[in-house]
Amino acid sequence: MAAAHGRLCVAAMPLPPRPAPRPLNPEIERLLFQIKVIKLDADGVLDGLDEEQFNWNPAPGQWSIAQCFDHLNVTNRFFLKNLKEAVASGRQTGRIDDGPYSYGWFSRWFFRMNEPPVKLKVKAPQRFVPAPRRSREQVVPEFMALHDDVSNLLRDASGLDLVRLKCPSPVVAWIKFNLGMTFWILTAHDRRHIYQARQVHAAPGFPRRSKTG
Repeated sequence: MAAAHGRLCVAAMPLPPRPAPRPLNPEIERLLFQIKVIKLDADGVLDGLDEEQFNWNPAPGQWSIAQCFDHLNVTNRFFLKNLKEAVASGRQTGRIDDGPYSYGWFSRWFFRMNEPPVKLKVKAPQRFVPAPRRSREQVVPEFMALHDDVSNLLRDASGLDLVRLKCPSPVVAWIKFNLGMTFWILTAHDRRHIYQARQVHAAPGFPRRSKTG
């Protein structure tokens, strides 16, 4: 150790070499952008809502904004579980392919079926039915956290073979989609119900924000 200009100088310790960060696959980059846009779109729908507005139903049997987002939380938990297992399997077995990827007609059709505005409506299976009422604190932070998890998982999936790796549907386990298309279907399903929530916001009779809200 030596003094220089009244200060102690310590010899720099050599650092171990660090591998260069792996560039993201272009399809993964597109999916990450979709997740970013979904979170921003959700922010726009949710901004300034009080609890009455958040839980208001436009008609009997029609979902509130809270129920739209609660349904997405329930569904995305199942999506994430299946996606994590598929990504882990791909890493363990070395299923690597940087693409470009091509998906089959059924996957593409199912993706389009979920895009808003939806023409073919189906009743949600019982385990995906949202609770009758939820607070913002119960729903919104989880929605954002789940999408952070999706973003992290997408980065983990970069470089994997997004076609040959399969992922079970959250609804019907024996239906399996390509790993990449499962991510795309998740984004379409998000957009479907965020669009539905926006329609609730615009529905006649939507309550004004309370003065105490």
